[in-house]
Amino acid sequence: MTKSICIAIAGAGIGGLAAAALLADGGHRVTVFDRFDAPMPVGSGLVIQPVGQEVLARIGVAVEAEALGAQISRMSGHEADTGQAVLDVSYARPGRPSHGLGIHRGSLFDVLLQAVARRGIRVEPSAPVLGASGGVLTLADGRDAGPFDLIVDAAGAGSTLSPLKGRALGYGAVWGTVDWPVTDLPPTELRQCYRQANRMIGVLPIGRMPGSPTAKAAVF
Repeated sequence: MTKSICIAIAGAGIGGLAAAALLADGGHRVTVFDRFDAPMPVGSGLVIQPVGQEVLARIGVAVEAEALGAQISRMSGHEADTGQAVLDVSYARPGRPSHGLGIHRGSLFDVLLQAVARRGIRVEPSAPVLGASGGVLTLADGRDAGPFDLIVDAAGAGSTLSPLKGRALGYGAVWGTVDWPVTDLPPTELRQCYRQANRMIGVLPIGRMPGSPTAKAAVF
């Protein structure tokens, strides 16, 4: 039998919520700390690969995620001027049907947050984590939280807990979410177009948002 321990998770994003649910299922006592006044997603769409779908199934939210997302059968990309294929990947393999799942981060976040709530996991909002020492978290309002047996850093690239510091890149990316338009683009494929290696545009079907019947696309 696994010994129950007290665990803190810094960051109530997709990774933090998924970790919280799985750790709670393992019999551990989990508290999630997040900097937002209320937990919320950041970003537009993403593709959940088959291994990620297995994680959602283990948490018990695969059916809900599938209902909100869009099954992706193929990822395709070509060079803008020549039309030459640069990316052409199909998920299906003989005897092993498979797909990616295009989904808005808000939809994925919603099903994971509900999973955390069903488990009675404590989520502390408005609690930015500034540091950790000896199993104790230091919060931005001056409070200490803990001690904890384990601290999980799920606060992302800008985490104050990580010794790794990012550097500014010489390029940027713009994402947006739009209603799926009247188009010849297939609703089951990620499509990308490149101009050399430093310019790219893409369209990803991402299903719908909770409570809405309207199909969406992520454009980037």
